[in-house]
Amino acid sequence: MGIALRHRGSHSRQSLGLCVPVLLLALWLGGCSKPRMEGPQIPDPPFGFMYDANATKARNVFPDREMLSQSAWGTTGEIHNSIYITCYAEPSTQADVQVARDAQESRYKYLQYGSLEALTIDDRPAWGWLETQYYKGKLSSLEYKAVVSYDNVSYAVEFFAESPEYLSEAVLCDMVCSFETGKTKVDYALAAGGLLLAAIGILIIKRMSGSF
Repeated sequence: MGIALRHRGSHSRQSLGLCVPVLLLALWLGGCSKPRMEGPQIPDPPFGFMYDANATKARNVFPDREMLSQSAWGTTGEIHNSIYITCYAEPSTQADVQVARDAQESRYKYLQYGSLEALTIDDRPAWGWLETQYYKGKLSSLEYKAVVSYDNVSYAVEFFAESPEYLSEAVLCDMVCSFETGKTKVDYALAAGGLLLAAIGILIIKRMSGSF
């Protein structure tokens, strides 16, 4: 009987010991938010949109700035929908974006331009506006454009839509505002709390192990 009890206690301590690293890992990962993919992205693009890492766009927000990268999600077929992400050198101010918007309004007069509005995208300052196009008196397309400013670069996020389900400023703006740079984010408060709970759990496990 004594041998059986010692064997059961040893097995229990081993099982508890294996739980410790698993518990620590689970709690740490609970404080992390991993992106869908690395790099600038729309985390949840609409159904049917295909990603193109080598997409190019003829009409750009900052035609005079150095373009560092460009990619897009889009649909195929006669009806065109696309979400373009373009990275430009240098951060941007509201004044920079206003100038860019006004320049496009002056050049492409067949569109109607909404006012520039302040946004927060990826926890960064951003500014956006709506562009509307009519054909024979009927709404034919909408495009919402936003510029997000970072320390050294700016991203232009542009959602152009012809499909009826996307012909809403709110729908376009919400999708554009979901943009993020695709880096793992750590909630340090949550992670620290998890580690504290893990430490308490380890102490309890040690005391329990000593009782076998």
